[in-house]
Amino acid sequence: MDGLPVSWIRDGKVGGRPLLVLAHGAGAPYTSDFMRETARRLAARELCVVRFHFPYMERMHREGGRRPPDGKARLLATWRAMLDRTRRMRGHGPIVIGGKSMGGRIASMLAAAGGAAEARGLVYLGYPLHPPGRVDKLRADHLGAIEVPQLFVQGSKDALADRGELARVLSGVRGARLVEVEGGDHSLARSRRDPMRDADAWIDEVARFVSEVATP
Repeated sequence: MDGLPVSWIRDGKVGGRPLLVLAHGAGAPYTSDFMRETARRLAARELCVVRFHFPYMERMHREGGRRPPDGKARLLATWRAMLDRTRRMRGHGPIVIGGKSMGGRIASMLAAAGGAAEARGLVYLGYPLHPPGRVDKLRADHLGAIEVPQLFVQGSKDALADRGELARVLSGVRGARLVEVEGGDHSLARSRRDPMRDADAWIDEVARFVSEVATP
């Protein structure tokens, strides 16, 4: 994809199930505990989940070390290429896209630009509305251009999504829905010792949303 190989993995059977494509966040791969456990639990709820790497993360995963995220053009191109690949999977159901933090944001940018016409909806697991402490630098202007339903799963203590600003932004976005994880941080964790504690509540909401928007 874009001249660089990227890996991906599928959780759950295809067989006509809704297919949720999830991209990782800026700092952790699709093999992170959060991504792996989220996919496993969603697959147990009759979804098929595909996770993939962006090129910079693929290199980090294979070679070690730290690298900054790829530029926006490469991130978007990788997302589009991954959509092309999943669309060719035989027997898949309707497609929904999204991801953790940056991965979800790039999915939203692709959809807003008309580059994800096959997506029935978008799911954001901690949308990065602004840099930490910088509510004056919102990353939201494009959200209103997305024509399909959007689900925002946000921790109430997310340093990258001020509650008041998020509510104001979403009030002007058609089809936007909010699931708030009370006490959750940017990774939706309410406990550092057990980050996925109580996660079944918001995972149920994601599964319900995907199944709903996947229904003609």
